[in-house]
Amino acid sequence: MLFTIIEVFKNIIKNNGSQALTFSILLMFSIRIISKESSQLFSPVLVFSFISYFLMFTISLEALKKYKIIGIYLFMTIFFIPPNILTDYKGLLFPITYLSHFTYLGYLISLELFNKWKKSHEL
Repeated sequence: MLFTIIEVFKNIIKNNGSQALTFSILLMFSIRIISKESSQLFSPVLVFSFISYFLMFTISLEALKKYKIIGIYLFMTIFFIPPNILTDYKGLLFPITYLSHFTYLGYLISLELFNKWKKSHEL
């Protein structure tokens, strides 16, 4: 099961990594330009945010290729995280984003597990 999860992650990143890298860099720079606070160029918070956005964009791009409506929904939820975009809901909407992405990722993993189970047993 662990190898199946790793294989799903590997395939998602391999298929969508370059586009997700571009989207996450553009989002990070636009947030930095919009933000009035000056922060260090390489801080632990920036690295964590970049990794989070990169993973969420890869999952969203995978969903957009397979299921258009789910992909659009996942893309929209990414913009709930930055506090500069929706200032009235600062810090309140991030659970929606993370739970949506984890749910879709769980769906992909369960499909892969089912397909492997189905191939190993004759029905």
